[in-house]
Amino acid sequence: MLRTAVIFESSPFDRKGLFNAVHNRIKHLLDTGEFTIDAFCIHSRDTAFTRRVRHTPVVPDEENVNIEGCRYRILWYDFSIMDHIIVNKLHRRPFFFSRFMERNIGLLEGYDCIIAHSFTGGLFAMEAFQRYGTPFYVTWHGSDIHTHPWRNPLIMSDTVRIMKTASCNFFVSKALLEYSGRITGDVAKEVLYNGVSDTFVRYPDVVRDNFRQKFGLLPQDKVVAFAGSIVAVKNVTALQPIFHSIRAIYKGSLKFWIIGDGKLHSAVEKAMKADRDIDVRLWGNVDPEYMPSMLNCVDVLILPSINEGLGMVGAEAIKCGASVVGSDVGGIPEVIGRDMVVPLGENFVEEMASLVVSLLENPTQREISAELDWAATAAKELSCIRKHLKSE
Repeated sequence: MLRTAVIFESSPFDRKGLFNAVHNRIKHLLDTGEFTIDAFCIHSRDTAFTRRVRHTPVVPDEENVNIEGCRYRILWYDFSIMDHIIVNKLHRRPFFFSRFMERNIGLLEGYDCIIAHSFTGGLFAMEAFQRYGTPFYVTWHGSDIHTHPWRNPLIMSDTVRIMKTASCNFFVSKALLEYSGRITGDVAKEVLYNGVSDTFVRYPDVVRDNFRQKFGLLPQDKVVAFAGSIVAVKNVTALQPIFHSIRAIYKGSLKFWIIGDGKLHSAVEKAMKADRDIDVRLWGNVDPEYMPSMLNCVDVLILPSINEGLGMVGAEAIKCGASVVGSDVGGIPEVIGRDMVVPLGENFVEEMASLVVSLLENPTQREISAELDWAATAAKELSCIRKHLKSE
């Protein structure tokens, strides 16, 4: 049995992309019977002022959270505006976060290996390696490779150090692994896909119809939806023109949904309300357990991202019977198929709308890749860790 620590920065109180990916990875690693796992979740503690600045919600002040039999120890740090300025404006080492790491690094002593996720988890794991010699493995999920390092030379240099020090770097798509070569090439790398939860399935028609009625849909209504964070990298400012163009072409009854929240929510909501031609419902954040029922009501999901590590919501939607159209970036084509993506550019809105309408008029059923399977991912991760531990 491998005594393992898993460390990452996310929120168990707002379970979305990264948290759900790590949570499912932990569950399936435990299912192999080869691991004992202590999970550490790094979480900022905001004041009323910093919540307004960062658009973060109020969360419970808990030391431990149990989800589906997995226990997460919360490592709280007080978010500091001073650290934000030091890191993002002056590109210097953060003072308060460094003290936070010093207080907590001892928690990672004595493990056979450490599994880290994304940049902050990687920083902790690298520090533990330097102090205790514990080998560590990092999974990179998207913005931690294709966006954040390029905005800040300090983050870039630390990302390079983490990647070079790690026993192996895992990437959630082939596209992200290939992109990582722009940061550094001489490191151990593997593709390690995320999987799709078994809760995402196509419901029987009678069940699906009941949910459609519950969500206020008429039998003739078609639903075009976006699901994800309302942030710039998701290209959410393109949603209104895309929806408008779809509405202009498609002649049937049509509803638009936006599922999710984020910093650009107000701007997106304002644009939608200003367009009297489209019928849009903004759902905000939705509890993860409700997502399968919502996706069962969607006819076409759109992913117009500017960058994307993988785009698992596309796979989840396909499993629920929806068609999915996306931008030709990152891992999106690996999930939904090369014929379902549109290149970013001056004709992006029109081409996206045309493809969506063709699927509304002629729905197609697709299958997702067998690689997008949590059991297969856990088996590959175990094999990689065993291989690298044996060679060290």
